[in-house]
Amino acid sequence: MARSLLLSLLVRQHLALKEKFRARYPHCWLVWEAGVWNVPESSEQNHGTTRLPTSDLRDCLPSGDAMCFELALGTSGRDVLSLGRASHNVFVINDATVSREHLVLRPLPEGGWTVEALAQGGPATLGGTLLRPGQPTPMESGMQLQLGDVRLTFHDADGFSTRMGHTAALLMAQQRGPRQSPA
Repeated sequence: MARSLLLSLLVRQHLALKEKFRARYPHCWLVWEAGVWNVPESSEQNHGTTRLPTSDLRDCLPSGDAMCFELALGTSGRDVLSLGRASHNVFVINDATVSREHLVLRPLPEGGWTVEALAQGGPATLGGTLLRPGQPTPMESGMQLQLGDVRLTFHDADGFSTRMGHTAALLMAQQRGPRQSPA
């Protein structure tokens, strides 16, 4: 089973684990950059949805958080990770601008990943270049993958750890910032 975690949780893990973070999370990641995610607890799938929560829950959710999908084959026995809106995908992105079966990700033998658009999927770009069905394209850390209105950023393990470190440093700086008295 593939894992998906909120960026805010992973930043807290980075703060707690420090140099052990990279060992705990040794895989590549796809980060869904914008939106609010509701992940059903009753399912083994990774579901992310851009549907806004009810107004009484908005105060409880982090604003500007991101959903992080771990790219690991694990024990599923699959040699590809599928991404799309349909529930049978490894990574389900419940967004009307994403096709039911949009693309697949495949690991490279030497490490890293490729992305391949599916013939029945909608358009997708990697780093601004249109992906063509049937043509696997290697991803480099920091590259942006666009599927409809959904923007994902690919990170190798080192790049992801670096991003968590920068985000954690920003969080700590905000907490140390000047305190203002209530108006």
